Amino acid sequence: MLSHPRVPSANERVPPSAKLRLPDLKVDPLAWIGGIGDQEHILVIGGYGPEMTCALLRADGAPVTHLFSHERPEAGSASLVIVPRTPSLDWLATALPSIRRALVANGRLVVRGGMQFNFEVEARRMLALHGFTSIRAGHIAEGRVLVAEIRPPGSQRAI
Repeated sequence: MLSHPRVPSANERVPPSAKLRLPDLKVDPLAWIGGIGDQEHILVIGGYGPEMTCALLRADGAPVTHLFSHERPEAGSASLVIVPRTPSLDWLATALPSIRRALVANGRLVVRGGMQFNFEVEARRMLALHGFTSIRAGHIAEGRVLVAEIRPPGSQRAI
């Protein structure tokens, strides 16, 4: 019998699936975003944002803000919102009202999702329900990328 209980090390306490998995460093963090205009005001949302924010600042010099949480971004503060890694479809559903609030009219959203089943179909549906149009999808090594634009107020819904 042991005289004192064995305390598991930090690596033993966290299951491997719960550990933070960083994106592949060989992938250029800006390659999947598309063009960035000179007058863009960029908002990066999520835990994978610091790497993206640094890459944007080095590449373009456009004003970039990073928020770890999607809650309470300033209204109309961004012409481009980037979500470098969507943790889940539930997270996206919760974040979309805040993202829409942060975007100016004709603003653009770029969402990078994982390899989860039906991500693209469900994300497209959510984006359309929140007023996003011109939804386009692309594929990268680590999942799907969706790009969408927000309609200006009063414009007709695209069919």
